[in-house]
Amino acid sequence: MVRMSQFNDKVKEFKKSFNSLTKHSYLERYIQVPNIDEDKLRFLYAMLSEHATKKEAKVFTLSALLVQAALDVHEAVSLQKLQSDSTRKNRQLTVLAGDYYSSLYYYLLAEGKYHPMIQIFSRSIQEINEHKMNLYDKDERSYNEIKSNVEKVESILMQNIAHYYEQTDWKEIFNDYFYLKRLVREREQYKVGEKLPLIHSLYQETKHPDLMIGLWEQKIEEVKDRLLSTSKRLHKFEGFIIEHVDRLVCTIEYDEFLAEKG
Repeated sequence: MVRMSQFNDKVKEFKKSFNSLTKHSYLERYIQVPNIDEDKLRFLYAMLSEHATKKEAKVFTLSALLVQAALDVHEAVSLQKLQSDSTRKNRQLTVLAGDYYSSLYYYLLAEGKYHPMIQIFSRSIQEINEHKMNLYDKDERSYNEIKSNVEKVESILMQNIAHYYEQTDWKEIFNDYFYLKRLVREREQYKVGEKLPLIHSLYQETKHPDLMIGLWEQKIEEVKDRLLSTSKRLHKFEGFIIEHVDRLVCTIEYDEFLAEKG
């Protein structure tokens, strides 16, 4: 049975390749190097390692990391009124950095003549941006509407790659795990005063903080149970998936234990 620790060397290898590709001394003077989501790295590579060649698995995973970096950097572009030339320069360089990372993923796929994958990546980026726009829509949306958009934003690229390889179970895993991760992240940000789309939609349904937290915990359990059920169908990767889910959920429980002690 596959375990999370078996991917430690791959995580190091991909980080090294990513940093080598994206290293740009001038950009690094002005903007922060984007973080790599190690969960996305491990999950996508785990699926690809079973259904693609070693070279394809590496190129597609690295390309996905570059796309995520481009999206994250563009997300960080400030929309505040420009107050100085340095602020304007920082904004321009941030946009350019996102474009730079995006060009690198295209270069990798084009160099290998992976034309079907280029189409999957470009379509996925379009979908992500469309669903992000829906989340920023000022009209009040139900929890289910927000949930649908968040699921697409968090993992639609991975889901589309899984669909290409006809891996329905992995597609469900990608959808649910990264949605669960988003639920956890929004809960942590809610604790420090931020009210992001999912939490906001739950609050609109309950109109009370305590009821909202209770409903949030229910959603966590529903997604967790669904993940554990789906993982059984992936046999050798069941333990790998359970480890990731346990780590997410235990993080929540440990933080709450500390809060109670405090």
